[in-house]
Parts: sequence; structure tokens; C-alpha cells
Amino acid sequence: MSQDERMYSIDLQSINLTEYSQKGKVLDIGGGGEGIIGQLLGEKVIAIDPRSDELEEAAEGPLKIIMDARELKFLNNTFDGATSFFTLMYIEKQYHQKVFEEIYRVLKDEGELTIWDATIPPYPGGIKDIFLVPLEIDLKDKKITTTYGVLWDQAEQDMKYYIQLGERVGFEVAKKEEMGQIYCIGFKKKVSFKNFKNS
Repeated sequence: MSQDERMYSIDLQSINLTEYSQKGKVLDIGGGGEGIIGQLLGEKVIAIDPRSDELEEAAEGPLKIIMDARELKFLNNTFDGATSFFTLMYIEKQYHQKVFEEIYRVLKDEGELTIWDATIPPYPGGIKDIFLVPLEIDLKDKKITTTYGVLWDQAEQDMKYYIQLGERVGFEVAKKEEMGQIYCIGFKKKVSFKNFKNS
């Protein structure tokens, strides 16, 4: 059976990032490959990815570091923001909470985590076991067309799943937006009272 026969593709999805901005230092989880957030925010970004080939492929601008999101090598309260642009679908579900906990730890109080990802329905069985998400992405100065794909049988997810995960770790939902079969969730790290006890 050919690779093509195994592929199931949803319709082309559109994302407009022309208005997206983030203050301060931004940690981009899975920032290799197209490195969309790195292209958008440049030197503000520290892009991490476990694969050196993916980081080498990404555009110049951000600082690129080989690192696993399950074990971030940064101090607590380091970043103003964090992003995950269609990265979580590639991380096994059993590790999602650990990744969220690590992001929460390295964000400053009131720091923001922004996630873009796709609704992936339950795998129906059959030969089509690769789920494709074709995207058209508007940046400030260009349009990028790309496709993300994952093995379907373990990949079921939706916006509600990530919202529950974020809230379990301690985030508040600041915004949420569904755009066809993709979505964007903005989380905010709550102010920690223990930071006030010595003041």
C-alpha cells in the first residue's frame, strides 16, 4: 500500500497571524521545521526542538536549542510567553501534562501560553491512518502553505481536551477561538501568592 493511500486530509485551514504579537522573551515549543513563530517574532524567540535537523531547517532569527519539552532546562519564571504551533499533536498524549507543567514552571506570573492545534476525531479504522492538516498561514509579510500530518490511531484531540489540561495544571483560559477544524487557545499563568510573602 502506498503512502498516499494511507492519507486522510481535511480541507485547507487558514490562520491569520498578522496581528499576533507577544511581549518579552518567548519560548517556542517545537520551533523547528517552518518555525512559524520564529519567523513572526524573530529574536524575541527561543525555539526548542528535540531534533537538530528540524532546527537547522528553521529560518534565522530565533535562538535555536535542542531540547525536550518534557524537561525544560530553564529556571522558573524565565519567559514572558510560550507558544506551541501545531506541536502538541506530535507529542504522545501520556506526556502532555508534563509538558504543560514545565511550560507553567518557566513562565513568569501573568505569562501567556498560546496554542494552535487541530481537532482530530477518533480514528475510524481502515487503511487511511495518517491524518493531514493542510494550512495556509498569513504572516505580516508573506503567506506560507504547509501540511502537518500524524498517525491517526493515537492522535484524537480537541480544544476542550487542551483547555481541561491547562486548567488542571493551573492556567486560566484568557481566550479561545475555533477556526474550522483548527483552534487557538490563550492561557495565562495565575499570579502566585507565595511571591508576595516576602514583600
